[in-house]
Amino acid sequence: MSIRVTDSYLSSILVGDLNRSLGRLLDQQRMAGSMRRVNSYADDPRAVSTIQKYNSLISYNEQYMGNVTRSRIIVDSTDVALQNISEVLADVRVIALRESSAIATQQSMDTSRIEVENLMNRILDVLNTSVEGNYIFSGQQTKTPPFEVSNGTVVYQGDENDIQSRTGPNSTMTINVPGQVFLGSQSSALGGSTDLSPRVLGTTLLEDINMGDGWSSGAISVNDGAGNSWQVDLSTALTIDDVLTQINTATGGAVTASINPDGSGLVLDGVGPMTVGEVNGGTTARMLGINATTQSSSLQGRDIRAEATATTLLSDIESLSGSLPLGTMDVTWQGTTYSVDLSGATTLGDMVTTFNAAVPGMEMRLEESSIMLLGGAPESFQVENGDATNTASLLGVAGLGSPVRLFGMLEDLQTALTAGDKTAIRDAISELSSVEDTIYSLMTMNGGRQKDLDWADDILQQRDERLRSNLSLINDVDVAAVASELSRAETTYQASLLVTSRLYQSNLMQYLR
Repeated sequence: MSIRVTDSYLSSILVGDLNRSLGRLLDQQRMAGSMRRVNSYADDPRAVSTIQKYNSLISYNEQYMGNVTRSRIIVDSTDVALQNISEVLADVRVIALRESSAIATQQSMDTSRIEVENLMNRILDVLNTSVEGNYIFSGQQTKTPPFEVSNGTVVYQGDENDIQSRTGPNSTMTINVPGQVFLGSQSSALGGSTDLSPRVLGTTLLEDINMGDGWSSGAISVNDGAGNSWQVDLSTALTIDDVLTQINTATGGAVTASINPDGSGLVLDGVGPMTVGEVNGGTTARMLGINATTQSSSLQGRDIRAEATATTLLSDIESLSGSLPLGTMDVTWQGTTYSVDLSGATTLGDMVTTFNAAVPGMEMRLEESSIMLLGGAPESFQVENGDATNTASLLGVAGLGSPVRLFGMLEDLQTALTAGDKTAIRDAISELSSVEDTIYSLMTMNGGRQKDLDWADDILQQRDERLRSNLSLINDVDVAAVASELSRAETTYQASLLVTSRLYQSNLMQYLR
């Protein structure tokens, strides 16, 4: 039995094969062009949902990385701002120490008040820092400048809220510092107004004088009213006694150097007028506090006492002379009154240790040769004399401790400079120390945030690589395999075209021939 294959059937077979070859070629070309195995739902329906899941995870991860990048800008800007504030406060400290010294005059204080005002304006500019139009110290009120001057007082216009940034699927972190912390919300403090620097003694090391800044060894010149002039080489001196001995020896007793009665510095007696100066541009006389000219027969040097330390004997402190042993003071803190007995203290270190053990949540510190009482919460506390020794008053801490204030401290310092009140200036120095501690604490906290962001960025980068690698295993093509399949598909398609074209050459005219 014969079977007839019609031209129509033959044509449909040829066209179908040709289309299938072309379809395979196009599939391989799409994969080669996109380097993806799945370019449509029809390519691999079962893999599509997995690919979509990985794409979604990668998208979320990219958002987290973007959050880290934006958070880093805020945290880094905060770090720069805090460092700038720290530098300004260091300048304020220099001014306050200078104007609380014996050489300060009302004229110098008036000039310094203007300097403090300028420094205060610099701090305002720093705290009103904005990043991409958002103020970094305004809490969540990022469009509102955090600080402004109203009726001569700095006021805070932001809020106390933290800004949280999502840095991972299950992690968030605070990235801002609300400006209200600078107005007194971290701790409370009471600075002592009594200068606890030890007397200058003959055994005092020259490297310890000037509040620990030491001295510059070299030579000094001494001139008296009798026309005598001496150059005294002090380069080998190690102690105050060495200085006194070498001056007295070099002048042959015409000028006698000694420690002044209150133990704060040196005094030179001779025939007036007297002048002490430098030799070869040195600074030795200035560091010894005796670079001056006097019309009298006695040249009084400035204060060159050493800094008070934990080992300083209470008996070496002039301000405590005749008042030892210390007695008791009462501290009312967080609803409880604590009696602190300091009668057994022989050094400043003993006094600090006794207080810190007696009052939970409070700390006594030595700050710039005075004491500072620091509460661990922004609550006021009261310090009073506990017995007839008036110990709290003697140490300069009788009174009310209040939250640490940045701008309040600067305003008080300006007022003290205007009034020429050196005691108030020293009080401002004590509060300044607490403000600096607050700034250092904020810098440490912010530095931790920078490290956390670095860690989060590393984790997110690794996660991104892992997700993309897993997606690649599912969706990316094998380049060598695709190249081979594409070549095979091209060959197959060309062969199909060739066969089809030859079969279609058999038409009616060729048959009649």
